[in-house]
Amino acid sequence: MAKKKTNCLTTNTFFMDWTFEEFRAELDTLNPSVRKKAIEIAKKLIEKEGFSREKAIKKAVVMAEEWFYDLEG
Repeated sequence: MAKKKTNCLTTNTFFMDWTFEEFRAELDTLNPSVRKKAIEIAKKLIEKEGFSREKAIKKAVVMAEEWFYDLEG
């Protein structure tokens, strides 16, 4: 039996869209690797911890920057 296809955005696509537009000023100045990590962290904070979008992205930026500096040594 064939699976029924639906016309919906994936969670990742939705998340990336609102994050970049709504928090553009905070994300534009970040290194691309840090930006990507911040988006991943923010998504987890929203989905698993119940953070608001604003609090999640702010915390995620700090955490992603720390992650990056730890990589750099």
